[in-house]
Amino acid sequence: MSRTEVLDTHAHIVPRSLLIALEKTASAGFSARRTDSGWVVAVPGAGDTRPIGARMTEAGPRAAWLSDTGVTRQILSPWLDVLATPAAGRDWARTVNDAMAESAAEQGTVALASVDTDDGDRAADDLLEAWKRPEFAGLLLNTDPPSGPALHEPAFDPLWTVAASEGIPVVLHPPTCGPSGDLTSLGTMGNVHGRLIDNTVAVTKLILAGVLDRHPGLPLVLVHGGGFLPYQAHRLDGGYRTKEAFAVTLDRERPSAYLGDFRYDTVGLSGPSIAFLAGLVGADRVLLGSDFPFALGDPQPVRTVRDSGLDDVAVEKVLHGNADTLFRRPA
Repeated sequence: MSRTEVLDTHAHIVPRSLLIALEKTASAGFSARRTDSGWVVAVPGAGDTRPIGARMTEAGPRAAWLSDTGVTRQILSPWLDVLATPAAGRDWARTVNDAMAESAAEQGTVALASVDTDDGDRAADDLLEAWKRPEFAGLLLNTDPPSGPALHEPAFDPLWTVAASEGIPVVLHPPTCGPSGDLTSLGTMGNVHGRLIDNTVAVTKLILAGVLDRHPGLPLVLVHGGGFLPYQAHRLDGGYRTKEAFAVTLDRERPSAYLGDFRYDTVGLSGPSIAFLAGLVGADRVLLGSDFPFALGDPQPVRTVRDSGLDDVAVEKVLHGNADTLFRRPA
């Protein structure tokens, strides 16, 4: 076992306090009710969420999972299904942030904040507002915002400027219903491959649009092992060379030269994928993740890291050191 704590950087929560409050009084058009299958949130413009089980909301099942896996602490992320709607707005993001901060304090950890992305300047202001709160150690950002500019568009640059200048980690996470939903041939594999497609396309656009050139040092974390991008980056280089995948002339010669700028979680779900990432970008860019509490996540993420064949120093970085450095708040 690790000599220090083990940090899970990809773990979702819907705070119970938020659900109880929404059950009593609707907020920004959101309401909640209890069903036999768990809590359900009515989302304005999107309908009901899937049932929210106890592992997402209750401290007991979460603590039992932590004990079983050897994870000692989680960086808490909100669930995009209760965020990703054009009708949400700033007030709703702040309501969720308040509940997330409360849960983080109760569990002795930190959380990722949310911001309304309808306007880039306003999103930057809201990120700074959230960053002042000690309970937040980063931002969770939808790779396909439901309204406002796309992440790679210049109108979104104010938020990237703040994140880069303040050193605020930004975790890029695809929504449940993203652009890949238009691929009817995916059928029931939307959660298997669709989320990876959405991640890959969004991050590719960030690179090709020159976002990383304009904002050097921007601390971006890619979930699900970076989707397909790390494993097909040289095909992207070919597309850039032939102008099939081109937006602006990059400061570096090829898109794959930017892969080392990102951090990647271990939710590729296998030891070999973790070893590949560590070999590609360095073990210091890889972070333990589980995608808790979802069934498609890693039920034993620590074991998966240890099965990667990395040496003890690299394993320690992945299990603890990298996340501790990235998400540590300045004193």
